[in-house]
Amino acid sequence: MRPLYKSMIGIAVLGAVLFAMGGIWADADGVTGVLGGIGWFGFLLCVLALIVLTVTALGRGIFRRTAA
Repeated sequence: MRPLYKSMIGIAVLGAVLFAMGGIWADADGVTGVLGGIGWFGFLLCVLALIVLTVTALGRGIFRRTAA
C-alpha cells in the first residue's frame, strides 16, 4: 500500500475519533466543552486534509496515465 493511502486511512480514523469526541462533549461547559470544541474543529481539519489528499491522489493518477 502506498504511503499516501496509509496517511489517508490514518487521517480518516483520527477524524472519526475527533468527531465522536466533539459529539460526546457538544453541550458541556468548562474543560469538557473545550475538549468538544477541539474535537469538532479537529474533525473539520481532518476533512480538509482528506479533501486535499484525495485531489492529490487523483492528480497523480491522471498525471501517470497521461505520462505513460
